[in-house]
This record gives sequence, structure tokens and C-alpha cells, in this order.
Amino acid sequence: MLRFTLVQFDAIGADMSFMDSKFSKWGEVETAVLSQSLAKRFARVMLAAVLAASFLPVAAFADTGGDSELKGIKGKTDPIFWYEITSYQNLTKRSSYDWSWEKDGETGAITVTETDDPSRVTVTGTEIGSVILKVSGGDLGDETIRIKIRKRTVGLSSSYGHKIYDGTPLTVTGINEDGEGWISADRDRVTYTMTGSQTNAGESDNTFDVEFPSGSEEYFKEHYAITISYSTLNVAQRPVTLTSASGSKEYDGKPLTNHKVTVGEAARGTGWVDGQGATYSFAGSQKIVGSSENAFECIPNEGTNLDNYQINKTYGTLTVTDRSEKYQITLTPNSKSVTYDGTEKSVSGFETLEFQINGQTFYVSGVEASATGTDAGEYPVTKSGQAVVIDSDGNDVTDQFIVNIDDAKLTIVGVDSDKPASNLPHTGDSAALYAMGICGVAIAAGAGALFTFRKRNNYK
Repeated sequence: MLRFTLVQFDAIGADMSFMDSKFSKWGEVETAVLSQSLAKRFARVMLAAVLAASFLPVAAFADTGGDSELKGIKGKTDPIFWYEITSYQNLTKRSSYDWSWEKDGETGAITVTETDDPSRVTVTGTEIGSVILKVSGGDLGDETIRIKIRKRTVGLSSSYGHKIYDGTPLTVTGINEDGEGWISADRDRVTYTMTGSQTNAGESDNTFDVEFPSGSEEYFKEHYAITISYSTLNVAQRPVTLTSASGSKEYDGKPLTNHKVTVGEAARGTGWVDGQGATYSFAGSQKIVGSSENAFECIPNEGTNLDNYQINKTYGTLTVTDRSEKYQITLTPNSKSVTYDGTEKSVSGFETLEFQINGQTFYVSGVEASATGTDAGEYPVTKSGQAVVIDSDGNDVTDQFIVNIDDAKLTIVGVDSDKPASNLPHTGDSAALYAMGICGVAIAAGAGALFTFRKRNNYK
């Protein structure tokens, strides 16, 4: 990137400040200023142009008053502190050249040295400041150029570092120097102390401290434009592959589980770091016919941070198949035996609808059984409905069972007929018998005979 700077003839750029910020390098095009001959000075014109993509001097000339030839002093207007010997040449054709210089404000040591070419001199500066270089002689007026000796640019940056988490700190030493750099007398006086470190997975700045000799901080601040940038320390998560086991069985009413996890074969940069690891909590379980994942969660061991790992899980499959031989359940309806008393009798339900198989509890629903009767005799229990078997979790597992229902009956026992009518039940046909018995006694008293009446099967 190029930066263009336009400077008025007598302007002096401001000092660069001491910075602690991200460093960016600019290609900077230098500008030079020409002061036209005093005898022919009518106007001032500044021209700044880019001659190259790096630090190359550009000559700026003043019009000599209409002449086709542009003449003046050529050279950098901002030599670098302490380092450069900058050459200046007067392009005006003089019969003689008298060079001189004077301070422009407070300026340190400046040296002007003539060369074998009378039109050319070199200027060496040892302090930040500004001077005015002048050339005179011959029949031409004086010409001047303002020279600013500026701060040296020093770019300091740390190096980038990357690794896969291994439980140890990531540090990268060494500082990169850019820009114009320290002068040789100062380079060995500056020390760097690395402070950047990254252990856990993540990123941080690779920081460092710049230390100057005690009491010299102001000197470095005044003479150097220092920029600091930090590269990154990156620790990537360590890959770990975990695979839970599979399993299968016929349905037996119990949950199918498999609490085994295989850790992938360790390779460079993979697997648990030595001394670290995890236990596993399983959620995978298959109780009824079908399949499901053998899911699990990792519980880190002491000293293990799971955030440092990229955990790749593969779940096995838990499969329960239909039974080849179904379980048998037999329901027993309730039976009942009662003595005839002329009223309707009934029986219903089952002895139990709850069963235990392999330590598991099952419930049968959807069926009914009942019988009713009034007269003495046996009445078979009638069964109806379709049996449904439910496990303790409410799952319908009917397909794994065969449900049988035993026979049952309601028995009504007849009354003993040798009992006197007065002892027979006075309801239904026995009530009629009792009434007729009384009549029979009355008739027997007049005719000398006793008649009894009874309904078939209800009396013995």
C-alpha cells in the first residue's frame, strides 16, 4: 500500500508518537521541496509524484519564472534518525556552489559534508529535529530545502503458534523486527520477555514485554515510532473416538443393555492424554421388540476437561426380536357354589390378572367372564373379549404371549326336601309350597291325609 504526502515548502511534519498497537507497514513515498531562486520568485508550486513502490525519493521543483528547465535541490526531506546519510544535489547550473545549513528550532548534531561533485553534499543527522540546507553562489539567488530528521520506525511482532491439545503449555519464542529497526547502538540494549502461553483448547495472544534499560524509556520514546502486534497461540481440541457396544436377544421382558465403550486406537494427536479420561453413563436400553441406539454420556475423570477434546461418538444398536416360543399365561375365572334360595345368583371376574415372569410384572386386560342362574344346577362361566398383555411400563407386549382361559361354573345347590315347609324359604316356588303346605294340613285334618308340593330340582 502506498501513502502519498503533500508538504508545503516550509511545513514540518509532526513527530510520530510512541504507540502500543497493532503494526501495519506502509510503503511511504518521500517528498522533496524546492525553493525557487529569490531573484525570480513569483509563485510557489508543489508537485508530489510516486516514483516507486518502496521508499524512493521524489524531487519537487519550483518554476524558475517561465524557463522550460526546472531547477532546484533534490533529496529527502525526512531522513531517518541516526542511520541515513542523505545526499542532496542542486540541479541549478551555478558557476559556484556554496553550501551551508542552520538549525530550525532545537536540533541535535547535524553534519554537512561536501563531495567530489560540487553540486552535491551529504547530510547526517544524529537527533530528531529540523534544519535548513542552503546553497548559494554564482549569479543565482539562494536556494533552500527544509530537512526533517524523523523517528525511526520499529515494528515488533510475535510469532504464530499452533498445536493439538496435549496437556502442556504452547509457547513460541522470538520476536520479529520490521520497519527501519533499531540503530546498532540501541539493538543490544532492548530485551524481550515472552508472556504468551496457551494450555487449554482455544486461542490467545502471544504477548511479550519490551524492556529498556532503566532510565532510558524517554530516549526510546523520543527517537523511535514503535508498533507492537501479537500473533495468535492456537490450541486445537484433541480428537477422541468413542464407540458403544451393540447387543441383541429374544424378548424376555427385561431391558437389553450393554455398558461397554471402546476408545478409538490412539494415534498422533488423538485419544485421551495420558492420565486423563472419562467414565460413561448409559441411557441406551431396549425392552420391547425393536431397535434403538446404545446412547451414553461422558463423565470426565478428575483432572480432565472435556472442552479440550473433540469427542466423536458412535452408538451401537440394541435389538430385541420376537420370541420363537411365546410365553403362556392361563387365566382362571372365578367359580362359585351357592344354595338355592329362589333368587338369582351370579359370578364374574378372574382370580388374578397380574402375572410374574422372569421377575417382571405383566397385566392382562380386555377379557371378561361371568355366569348367572336362579334354579338349582350348574351354569358354565361365559368368556368374552380379546386378551391384551401390558408390561409394567405400559407397553403392549401381547404378541409375545399366548393367553389361555380355564373353564369355570356357577353351582346352585338344591334345598333338602325333608325339612318341614315352615323351614323352607318363603320366596318363589318355596313360598307357594309353604302356602300349599298349610292348606294341605288343613285338608288333612278334615280328610285325614297330608299333601306336599315342590318344584322340580329345587328340593331334594
